[in-house]
Amino acid sequence: MLTVTGRRGAGRRRGEAGFSLIELMVALGVTLVIMVIASRLLAMSMFVRQRENQRSEAVADVQRALHAMSREISNAGLGMANNGLVPANSNDIALRIRTNLNAFCGVAASCDNDTGDPGEDIVFALINNTTGGGNDNQRLITRQDVNSSNAISALANRIDSLEFEYIGENGLTTTNAALAQRVRIAVTVTLPAVGTAGQSGYQPASQMQLISEAVLRNLLLDK
Repeated sequence: MLTVTGRRGAGRRRGEAGFSLIELMVALGVTLVIMVIASRLLAMSMFVRQRENQRSEAVADVQRALHAMSREISNAGLGMANNGLVPANSNDIALRIRTNLNAFCGVAASCDNDTGDPGEDIVFALINNTTGGGNDNQRLITRQDVNSSNAISALANRIDSLEFEYIGENGLTTTNAALAQRVRIAVTVTLPAVGTAGQSGYQPASQMQLISEAVLRNLLLDK
């Protein structure tokens, strides 16, 4: 009886002695599949996050530029008898405005009737910045202060296009800036592709356009 019992106990121990080679290979294969799927999901989420960061930065940059331009364009013609736009230098890709900022300054000695002070003669335009050399040229929205030795400052970079549209009476567009009562500004930005085409998480290049409209303060003047 003792001999039989010992053999049965040894058989149980041999049956409980860990995993077989086939079981280990199956477990390893399942683990590898899970890791591949997880890595692809992680790569996809990283590319999406990178694209969203680019979009947020581009939108914020353009919004700042639009806000700055809209504010100054809205003040065009202050203290003047016209809408403040200079037709000879205003078209679909550039805009020149004049404003007499100190026409109503409250101090007679400081007031004047001209637009010769800094900040009173401004040109907005899109230019190509080639200072970096090579192929890294950028297109910038610039603000040029004519009365400050033509000092130029950048309002936004990595811009594809800047367009001005002049809207006259009854909401109709006009090519004559002198007849404008509103100015519509459209800025287009291209987001570059992220990742490699055909691979997981690839984000193709895409364009977005932001539009702002500035109402000229001399809207009710007879044109």
